[in-house]
Amino acid sequence: MTKTFITAVGFSLLSSLAFAQTGTDMVEVEPITCWWRTSTSAVRTGESFGMTLTCAVVETEANKVVPDFSKLDPTVVQLPPFEVLGGTHPGDLVRPGKRFFQYDYRLRLIAEDAFGNDVSIPPLEISYRIESKVTGGDITQGRDQSYSLPKASVRLISLVPDDTSDIREAPVSMFTGIENRESRASVMQTVATVLFGLAAVMALVMLIGMLRRKAPKSAVAAAHLGPRTILGRVAKELNDVQSASRGGWTPELVGRALAAARIAGSYAINRPVGQIPAKAAEAPREGVVVVRAFGRGDVFVSGAATAESTAFANAPAGLSDALRTLTVARYGRIEKFDSMADEAIQTAIRVTRQQQSAHSLIKEWGRNFTTSVVDLRKKVWS
Repeated sequence: MTKTFITAVGFSLLSSLAFAQTGTDMVEVEPITCWWRTSTSAVRTGESFGMTLTCAVVETEANKVVPDFSKLDPTVVQLPPFEVLGGTHPGDLVRPGKRFFQYDYRLRLIAEDAFGNDVSIPPLEISYRIESKVTGGDITQGRDQSYSLPKASVRLISLVPDDTSDIREAPVSMFTGIENRESRASVMQTVATVLFGLAAVMALVMLIGMLRRKAPKSAVAAAHLGPRTILGRVAKELNDVQSASRGGWTPELVGRALAAARIAGSYAINRPVGQIPAKAAEAPREGVVVVRAFGRGDVFVSGAATAESTAFANAPAGLSDALRTLTVARYGRIEKFDSMADEAIQTAIRVTRQQQSAHSLIKEWGRNFTTSVVDLRKKVWS
């Protein structure tokens, strides 16, 4: 409805402007014209109503009116005794020779001495200046001028009841609405409790499955060490060998590096490692790494990975070559193998770190959790 009104007014203004330019006599055209329009002509105390301000300014190729609407923004404008509740500023509407501006306000009137009277909108002024284009394309700006907005009024038609405590207060919720909200809240709370209970049961079942999976089934299984403990000792052994080899490689150092690399390679290709509890005062044999575990004594750990087995088992890159280099260096007839052994032990250290990450506590818990979920789903569907 507002756009129809603006369009009608705009076309009437354009028609008068066109007549003024084509007629014999030159008629002066107002650079800016504004008008008010209210959503109602009479309101009750505290009742919200709409008021729209529309302005049309001249905008041609030669002349352009530049108004200052900063004081009319809904967040800034003051219209006492009316209270501005909010408003909007739609986009401008452009027609040949004219530009239309519009501001929509939401107002209410609270006054004790205006019942039955017409309350006027306070006078407002809009500052503007005219920009003209002169020969050569330059633009000149005219002096600042002001335009007084037209008068408008709204009639206050009703009184406030004597027993009203506060006419500004929000409407009170009905008992039925409060009961409905409480009922919905109780239902949602019950559903949430049931869901949390189901989640707790599932978590308990999976936790029991994880604990059962970790529990040893025999004395032999109880004596075995976990991958994290063994890989930690292997990593320390390789670092010690690398530090000692800076003064030159010896057959003993090569043997220690080969034993540790074979253990890391066994984990890399998913093959079991050998574990033999050491007897009292038993000296370690060649090809094993001594792992000391708290409460279990020394354990001799050995790996079964070889250069040939890792070559066909999708092992990490370089592992097969590293095992072959260390094997030839330890049991072959090569006299100088410093550079090759250095590269091989660096590869062994890299593979060991990868296996330590793959067998970390978090990833082990994740694998056990996934296995428990799969087992639980199978039990449910069976």
